[in-house]
Amino acid sequence: MSVPFFTPETLPPPSPGKKRYGVLGFPVSHSLSPVLQEAGFGALGIIAEYFRVEIPRENLAASIPQLRRNGFLGWNCTLPHKEAMAGLCDILDASARECGSVNTVRVSPQGLEGFSTDADGWEDAVAEAWKPDLSALRILVLGCGGVGRTLAFRLARRGCLRLALANRTEAKARQLAGEIGKFREKPPSVIPWDPDALTRAAKESDLLIHATPLGLSPGDPLPFPEGGLHPGLWVYDTVYHPKGTALLQQARSRGLPALDGLGMLLHQGARALTLWTGLAAPVGAMRSALEQAAGRPV
Repeated sequence: MSVPFFTPETLPPPSPGKKRYGVLGFPVSHSLSPVLQEAGFGALGIIAEYFRVEIPRENLAASIPQLRRNGFLGWNCTLPHKEAMAGLCDILDASARECGSVNTVRVSPQGLEGFSTDADGWEDAVAEAWKPDLSALRILVLGCGGVGRTLAFRLARRGCLRLALANRTEAKARQLAGEIGKFREKPPSVIPWDPDALTRAAKESDLLIHATPLGLSPGDPLPFPEGGLHPGLWVYDTVYHPKGTALLQQARSRGLPALDGLGMLLHQGARALTLWTGLAAPVGAMRSALEQAAGRPV
């Protein structure tokens, strides 16, 4: 039986001549990033390995030196490490610096270089599927952690018609709204995390973006009241699950346009591969591998 993930302590020793990368998260066993990235490296003729590495939130800082000693040249970050990773990097690109979130790290002579490819990956995915005019949309974002922050900043920069934020800890949504309000004439509104308020906000929205961890586990509850899934609403769930998350199942049962995070995973991963290699990512090969692993189209 293959091992679905390692810890920094259980990683095998580096293989001579083989480049080493990985994805850091907690949990991380669900991640399809190894399938995606190993297909990309293979298509480029690069000898590399890519590991799932499970690291609890409180152990992230202590684990980074272990990864570097273990020969890692870069890694991706998923929940819950994106915001914390930004504080551990020596250099941040413009997007990561603005949103305070890192999903891709490159080890260089200058230290740890942090990048955020999530927003670009999301835009690539929705452009491929829906071709939306973001400036004409009223958008509600659920979750103001790493990916939620990143997408909220990008949507604000794209001049979306209206932006609303909701987070279980309301203070976090208010902080993000304040940061965006420094450059956006009309700052985002903050929606209380209760069913009635979320339902009302959704009925005044064209696009719902779910960016919390709910849906990673099969038994997770709906992150959003069913009554808010009104006709005409587009639903994007950044979480991906083999059978589709509960939110996507509910949206599709109502005939709503709905996408999960597989497309975003593909495109942000392709951009990460380019950052590591300096080469154009073989998106076709990466897509085929991801579709085979997921058992459905991306």
